[in-house]
Amino acid sequence: MAAQQKKMLFCTAGMLSLACALGTAAAVGSQLWVRGSILCSTGAMLVNASGPELHKFIGDIEYGLFSGQRLRHCGLGGRPLRFSFFPDLLRIIPASIHISVILFCTVLIVFALVGAGFFMLNAFGSPYETLHGPVGLYLWSFISC
Repeated sequence: MAAQQKKMLFCTAGMLSLACALGTAAAVGSQLWVRGSILCSTGAMLVNASGPELHKFIGDIEYGLFSGQRLRHCGLGGRPLRFSFFPDLLRIIPASIHISVILFCTVLIVFALVGAGFFMLNAFGSPYETLHGPVGLYLWSFISC
């Protein structure tokens, strides 16, 4: 493979690996992991709502890994309620789920950054002296990706 083509291939792979790390970091901080609709059934039953009137009693809920927001519509307009995981939902949802997601996302970010570093080292440096031959370089690139 030509040197210019090799640099271009490894730079592209490094940029994709870096984009993976940034995308994972953005997903961890995002509030839009789960989105749903809530029906205020008590209010809808009181006025016997159906059809277009029922839309006044449907609210929204959206939450991410750390916080969320609920917007209830019970016929009187929206009432927003913001909540966070650790003080509010800790007794309902097990903390092990959130800790596992945080741990695996952190591992994914670290491996993606290590992979980007190896690809850039291979493109612009001398990886054979640094990593003790091509077998070590390809092994670490495979593990990090």
